[in-house]
Order: sequence, then structure tokens, then C-alpha cells
Amino acid sequence: MKAIHFLLGLVLFLSLAAAGLALVISPQVPEVLRTAVAWGAAQPDWVKVAVGIGGLVFLFAYLLTGFPWRRAAFITFENENGTVSVNTEAVQRYLDTLKNEFAAVVWQKSHLRVVRGALDVGLVLGVRDGTQIPELCKLMQARVRELLEEHLGTCDLHGVSVEVNEIRSRKPAPAGTAT
Repeated sequence: MKAIHFLLGLVLFLSLAAAGLALVISPQVPEVLRTAVAWGAAQPDWVKVAVGIGGLVFLFAYLLTGFPWRRAAFITFENENGTVSVNTEAVQRYLDTLKNEFAAVVWQKSHLRVVRGALDVGLVLGVRDGTQIPELCKLMQARVRELLEEHLGTCDLHGVSVEVNEIRSRKPAPAGTAT
């Protein structure tokens, strides 16, 4: 949707820039403006109406694509007192603080999806050089399950996937220092 909005905005900007340029040069070359007005006046009425409606549809499409249409997703489950709904963005922000518990994690991004009523958690990590990645992934998966069970209670967890996208090496020691 953002790409369509960008393209429509670009066409709108270029159209307005061309019209502005035509108005700027019209005092020096008045026949350009007269020719354009005469050409537009010579068109049949249905063409003028179609161009006007097309312009309005274009502006409406531009405005429509500018609004965010993403609805907030919620994790919903039942307990003995009724229904509980938790925004997935709130859970995602909470899980983003998980990297502070693991010294080997340099950066982390979490992704949440609700699949058929179950929560699917994805963690994308950058880790330090020398990290035992399989053990770290198991610990993080267990910690995510523990946190969600602790804070959300009986939440149906579909799975926790961990993806390591970067391994950062340690900075080299400055030259001339004894080790």
C-alpha cells in the first residue's frame, strides 16, 4: 500500500509541477497557455467530465492509500472469569526486552502472529562471536515459553522459532598493546 501511495504521490507531484511550470513560463510564451486552453475547450463534454472524474478518483485513491489499514491483532483466551484479549504489539514490546537477560545477544527483534487462535513467536537475533548458538536458542525458547505462561497464563503457544542473522566478532585489540 505504501508503494502505491508513493507512486500516486509522485504522479500528483509531477502533474502539479508541470502545471506550475506552464504557468511560470506563460508570461514569456503566452501562446503555450492559449494552446493548452484551446485544446481542452475543443474536447467533447464527455471527455471533460471523464477527466474530472478521473482526477477525483485519482485523488481519492491517493488519500485512501495513505491511511494505515492494519488492524491490531489480539491474543484471546478464556479463563474462569471471562474472556481476556491482549494486544500482540504489547507482548512483542515485552519480548523485545528479553535480550537484556542474555549477554550473548547483541540485538533482537520479535515477531508475533496469531495462527488459528494459537500464538506463533519468532525471534531474530544478532549474537556475539563465540556463543554456543544451539544452547542459546534452547534457553531463549524456554524463557519465552516461561514468560508467556507466567504473564498470559493459559495461552495456546503454537511455537517459538529463533533465527540468528548476525554473529558479531569482538573488536580487535589496539596495535602495540601487550597480551
